[in-house]
Amino acid sequence: MRHSTNTRKNPAVLDWTSSFQRRSNVAFFAAALRDMKKKQIGNHGVGVIGLVGRRDRAGILLRHAQAVLRWDERPSRWSHAFLMAAPAQAGRELLGTPIWEVTLRPHGTAVPGPERNGVHEGRLGDFDDPVVNANVALLVVTMTDQEARRVVERAREPNIDRVRYDLWKSLGRWQAYLWATQDRVNPLEHGFPMFCSSYVEMAYEAIQLDLTPGASEHNSAPEHLWNAALWWHGAYRELGHPISGYAVVRDGRAVPLEPSSSRLPDHLGGFGRPSSSVKTSSQAPTISRKT
Repeated sequence: MRHSTNTRKNPAVLDWTSSFQRRSNVAFFAAALRDMKKKQIGNHGVGVIGLVGRRDRAGILLRHAQAVLRWDERPSRWSHAFLMAAPAQAGRELLGTPIWEVTLRPHGTAVPGPERNGVHEGRLGDFDDPVVNANVALLVVTMTDQEARRVVERAREPNIDRVRYDLWKSLGRWQAYLWATQDRVNPLEHGFPMFCSSYVEMAYEAIQLDLTPGASEHNSAPEHLWNAALWWHGAYRELGHPISGYAVVRDGRAVPLEPSSSRLPDHLGGFGRPSSSVKTSSQAPTISRKT
């Protein structure tokens, strides 16, 4: 990582943890979007960057992998990044606001494939659960409506530069990292960026903006996006694109969720179960034979 000359965190990145500690994430998204509208930033949500810090097994492993990017070598707050792809609607309609992402854990039945370079369309409501998605943030790059459209149009073409942004290949490498039980090798230490933040960076190349000035080449991660928003705000201002944001951090230490039961769910219901009035035996049944 490169070192920023800023000695003060970006005052425009607001910590709303105390206000949303026990509230849903969609309530947080709605409040942040209202504040953007009041400040006349955010382009109605188009092109806004989302960050998520999950507490499931995959999220915890991804957060620990990014410890190599931090000076204190502690886990990142973030495991995922996404791009808002359309204007955000008010009320309950906010849940359905489309987002574009590259993820190992797609919601719903759709599975990303190589024809879209691993890109999946989800919904903002996918991240509503504050227990699993303990940390959430929205980062706002100041730009014109025309620039915001260019960012989204660039994101619409995920295969446009697969030599530099082979997100599908990156998904495969990180999936192997998650499933490894021995000799786990951190892809970030071997030149394999994280797929989700790479996709967001690719989109912002449409306006010639480097979202991660603190990162070395081919070393993208959500932690870099967060670090840039906090400490590289001077560089953004100089480029004519001031950055601001909103964050809720309920889990700063990457505490994993309790594991679910190892037993599979019972889909049989009452079918085939012995009646309570029928006596059962622990002995094996006697098989009669014809003689």
